[in-house]
Order: sequence, then C-alpha cells, then structure tokens
Amino acid sequence: MNSIITTKNLTSQDFATLIEANLIERSLYFPRLFKGQIHGPNPYWFIAGPPLLKANGIVRAVFAPEAIEAGIIAALAPFRTDHLNVTWWVGPSSTPQNLGKYLQQHGLKHNRDMMGMAMDLHHLPPPDPLPGLTVERIRDKATLSQWYNILAKSFPMSFEQAYLDALALTSLEPDAVERHFIARLNGEIVAISSVFFGGGVAGLYNLATLPQARSQGIGAWLTIKTYEEALSLGYHVATLQTTYPNALRLYHHLGFEVYCKIGIYEYHPGL
Repeated sequence: MNSIITTKNLTSQDFATLIEANLIERSLYFPRLFKGQIHGPNPYWFIAGPPLLKANGIVRAVFAPEAIEAGIIAALAPFRTDHLNVTWWVGPSSTPQNLGKYLQQHGLKHNRDMMGMAMDLHHLPPPDPLPGLTVERIRDKATLSQWYNILAKSFPMSFEQAYLDALALTSLEPDAVERHFIARLNGEIVAISSVFFGGGVAGLYNLATLPQARSQGIGAWLTIKTYEEALSLGYHVATLQTTYPNALRLYHHLGFEVYCKIGIYEYHPGL
C-alpha cells in the first residue's frame, strides 16, 4: 500500500494534484506489472507490453514554451516508430495550459474531457437503505467475468480477453491495490465498480449501472459502498473522474467537488 494522505490543510490545488496522481498511478500499474516500458519523468510515457499492447500512454508533460514542439515530437516518436496507439492525458500539472491545441496540430484527436473530483471520505453520507441490494468484492475469476461483461457494455472503448486475464492476475489477491465490486438486486447483478489505491488516495473507477436498474439510487449506493473499502483501510481522500453530466450531479449530491479538468487525446497510427 502507498503512504496515505490526510485531508488536513489540503488546498484546492492539492486535491487537483492528488486526483491526477491516482490516475497516473493506475495508468502505470499494468506496465509495471507486465514489465512494459516506462520512461520519464517529463513526460512519463509507457508501453504496457504483452498482454495489453493497446494500454499505452503519455502523462504529466511540463514543457517550456521554447520546448513544446520538440517535446511532443520526442514523446510521440516511440509510438509512431512502432505504429502503436497512445493516449495522452493533459491534466492540472501539464504545461502549457493549451497543450491540447499543440497535440491536435501533431495529429492527436481530442476524445473527451473528464472532470476531476475529490472529497474527504469521512464526509460521505451513509448509503440509503435499498431493500434487496447487496454488494460484494470480487474474489474469483468466474464472478470477474460477469463484472467484465458489464464493463465492456458500459464504456465507449474496446476491451479484450487479455484485459480480463490481467485483471484476474492483479485484483483478486486480498491486498490488491485495485479491487472490483458488484451490486446485486435480489440476487441479480445490476451494477459494478472499482477502487484503486494510489498516490495516497482512493480512486473510484468503472462505476456502471445496467439500464433497467437506473434511477433507483443504485449508483450512489454503490459509490458509497465501494469507498467503505477505502475507509476500512484508513484512507481519507476520495477521487474520481467523470465525463457524464448525470454522474457529475450524482457525485455533487454525495459531496464531491470539481478540482480539475483532464483532457484525453489519442493517436492512432494510420488515421
């Protein structure tokens, strides 16, 4: 486990830094695990390697005005040389502030912006009682496969069998830094979530509710239940990123505040 950050005297900038730190730690997790390439620190770029050949990224670029063009060219060179996809995260530590404009000039496509949110875990409200709803941490590959099927249907990205196999290797151990959860309503799986412990904080990921189970408070309920795992381990700061307006409203209702924006830019060879 990493050194846990407390909320004492944290500024808005501190929260933004922690949001990005958790996201970066999670991004670097698979390359470290599967002995991929990691280079840095300015920027960090990584190639995950087998079995996740598409999980490549560039993060935390801090370019002086006179070094922007050369910095982008150098960072992209390994991916262009080997014809690899790459995702470039532009977060609160990135400079210049309009880095995304330069990335688009170099052939990257703007995919979306995510709102980075955070709060003190101890201020989370108790979950509303929802009869018939239970939550469990996933501890076997059969249940993980069910979780994975909902994940693949819920997010606008492609997942492969290798990703599931990697999750099984990394998340089922008792002390895993990434843990996955399912919510059941009267015994049927209706929602999923994950928590990643990195950068001294607990980050929420992969929250999704099946269409037939929405508008019942299940997403809020599972968010709180997922973070209860973090509270049990002594964590103080909760972080997450979201693109969706409905999710933004949900998290505001729970007490989260927006502290930063993270731009997602993608390079696909041949496009």
